[in-house]
Amino acid sequence: MNLAKNNHNSGFSLVELITVIVLLGILGVVALGRFSGGDAFAARGFFDDTVNAVRFAQKLAISSGCDVRVITTASSYQLRQSSGCTADDFTSPVANPANRGNNYENFAIPGGYTLTAGTITFDARGVREGATSDFSLSDGSSTYSFRVHGSTGLVEVL
Repeated sequence: MNLAKNNHNSGFSLVELITVIVLLGILGVVALGRFSGGDAFAARGFFDDTVNAVRFAQKLAISSGCDVRVITTASSYQLRQSSGCTADDFTSPVANPANRGNNYENFAIPGGYTLTAGTITFDARGVREGATSDFSLSDGSSTYSFRVHGSTGLVEVL
């Protein structure tokens, strides 16, 4: 039996090790940047959800012929409809169109952010009752805003 002598050392060269460490460092910086901005990402999602809820309230008022109210607090929003379409009590919760078993509301505001408190009422023509109002979601350093025009009910992202 003739065994050939192997003169090659096994393992990685110094250049290969440094290359792998540099690549892992670059990937680590990119991944850390993605994870650190989670609150801003969640805030934008909450803002978009709020704007969509206000737009849905307007469309629901037009299609149902009943007034619909959006109630915003510093940490949530809710959609309410007047019971029986004649009263001015707004006690009936609006069903979420994505899941009819849930009310259309959101109490999961990202930490550190506050929403402008107020009410927006749309009549059967989809027009907002009252003057034009601005609403914003802010944490002091970043702000997302939208405006609801009084004369038309247009929901405009600023």
